[in-house]
Amino acid sequence: MLTKLRQILNFKLTIAELIGIGLLLGIPYLAVGLVWSSTHTEHLQQLHGVDLVVSFLGSIASWPVLLFANVCMT
Repeated sequence: MLTKLRQILNFKLTIAELIGIGLLLGIPYLAVGLVWSSTHTEHLQQLHGVDLVVSFLGSIASWPVLLFANVCMT
């Protein structure tokens, strides 16, 4: 068991492979965040300018937390 764990932990990846993994995981995460944030804009109605942009980007990045908070509030 310990040798199998060491074999997995010794596996090496190139920078390009790490970037590819990041893109494969990041694109769906951001796409779901964009859809979720676009359909839940009631908290953005009174904001303008930089505050609106930062709040919208923050809601894209933190959609899992906001989704969980939204479920718990209903």
